[in-house]
Amino acid sequence: MLEALSSYEWIVLLTGLVGVYFKLNNDMLKVKSRVMVLERSETEVKKMLQSLLDAVNDIKLLLAEHGIKSK
Repeated sequence: MLEALSSYEWIVLLTGLVGVYFKLNNDMLKVKSRVMVLERSETEVKKMLQSLLDAVNDIKLLLAEHGIKSK
C-alpha cells in the first residue's frame, strides 16, 4: 500500500499531519491557559468566601452579646 502513494500524495499527507499536530498543540495551550485562569479565580473565590464566613461569625458574636439567639 505504501508503494502505491506518489510523492505528491506523501507531501499532502505529511503536510496534513503537521497541520493537525500544530492545531492540537495550539488547542492544548489554550486549554492549559484556561485551566490556569480557572484555578486562579477559584483561589480568589475561596478567599472571598473565607472573608464572608469571618464577617458572619463576627455578626453572630455581636448578636450573642446582645442576647439575640440565632438559629
